[in-house]
Amino acid sequence: MKKITVVGCGVMGSSIIRALMKGGMEVTIVDINEEAAKPYVVQGAKYFPSLEKSGDNNCILVNLPNHKIASAVLSNVSKAFLNGKMLINTTTSSPDEVKAMDQLAKDANMLHLDAKIENYPGDIGSDKAYLIYSGSKEVFDSAKNALEAIGKAVYLGPDVIGASVIDIAVLDVHFGAIATLAEAVSYCIKYNYSVKSFIEQTRYILPIMLAGNYRAFAEECENYTGRFEDASECTLRIETTAMKTILDSMHAAGVKTPCGDSILDLFQKGIESGNSSKNVVAVVNELM
Repeated sequence: MKKITVVGCGVMGSSIIRALMKGGMEVTIVDINEEAAKPYVVQGAKYFPSLEKSGDNNCILVNLPNHKIASAVLSNVSKAFLNGKMLINTTTSSPDEVKAMDQLAKDANMLHLDAKIENYPGDIGSDKAYLIYSGSKEVFDSAKNALEAIGKAVYLGPDVIGASVIDIAVLDVHFGAIATLAEAVSYCIKYNYSVKSFIEQTRYILPIMLAGNYRAFAEECENYTGRFEDASECTLRIETTAMKTILDSMHAAGVKTPCGDSILDLFQKGIESGNSSKNVVAVVNELM
């Protein structure tokens, strides 16, 4: 593939456009803000204020603020224009929104590949960029050179909601980590201890700890039934005691712990449900 139309020239869209052009793609930009597109037009990109006037490129990549805007843009274009084209949608959206977009694409006889970007805009086009895709394998294969210009391209399979489920689940972990990291940094500050040193050690220690968590969740929740075997180590009771000790120390130092308090509450509910001897992953039951 050599030609692609990119709908959306915001912060992330601009990063995608730069990466595609650097990768040798002929890019057509569609955005209501012509000023945003000018730096790329100077470098050889084409610009149009609306999708239907943008020409006949066979592949359309959409990166817009939300699903409502993305679906409105495509819905306002004639089905004759969209007929037979490939759609790559990188807009952040829920699984239900992805299904709705997939239906819109099918109604217009388009091939649909959903995409989720797992990095910040500044990493697009670098070896740090990581994108996951689900849906049409034909689109993934046809646009592979363009996708790899944006970043590492990982195809999850034909189930169109796959990338969205993974994206939202990973982001939940990501934002949870930000919140608990803030609590931990506050604790270090209270003790006048080097935050830089804490971060350096966390980078080494946390992957070791998380490896066990990943293994436990993968093994015990792959075929979820709500029932768990007794744990030989790291029982929910032991983890709850450890969490209480952690929070007692943080509270003594004057640190507020809204995230930690919620974690302890979740653990205690798991114990109340009779899972004290199970692995800590049994708290999944409290969330279902």
